[in-house]
Amino acid sequence: MTGRPRIVIDTNVFMGGLLAPEKASGRLLQLWESGVIEVLVSPAIRSEYLDILGKMRFGSPDAAARREARAVSLLEGPHCREIKPDLHLSLVKDDPADNKFLECAVAGRAACLVTHDHHLLDVAHRAGVPILTAGAYLEGHLH
Repeated sequence: MTGRPRIVIDTNVFMGGLLAPEKASGRLLQLWESGVIEVLVSPAIRSEYLDILGKMRFGSPDAAARREARAVSLLEGPHCREIKPDLHLSLVKDDPADNKFLECAVAGRAACLVTHDHHLLDVAHRAGVPILTAGAYLEGHLH
């Protein structure tokens, strides 16, 4: 086990980082690429990332190809760890599909879950793992 923080990144932060590298989500992906953080990804999360990425075919073909290559590089790189949760949570009643992020975070003993989704942020007090926005994570959790 490494001394670097292990986090789970929601799809909205992952995609936002690919689209806007200068924003907080983009800076978080830079930390992932450089190995400052390790990102935990379950098979369900990986599948959602790739499904949404496949729908992000806007902009120039070169821009879409760069986003896809970067996403694949992150997911297949040394700073990504696959977690296979053996638990089922149902804390997010309004969007049950979001529970997969909590399951991965709990099973992988993540330091936190980073999201911009209010469904997840609304259950932060009951989740057993800190749930933060990308900006809040960058402000408070890097030494």
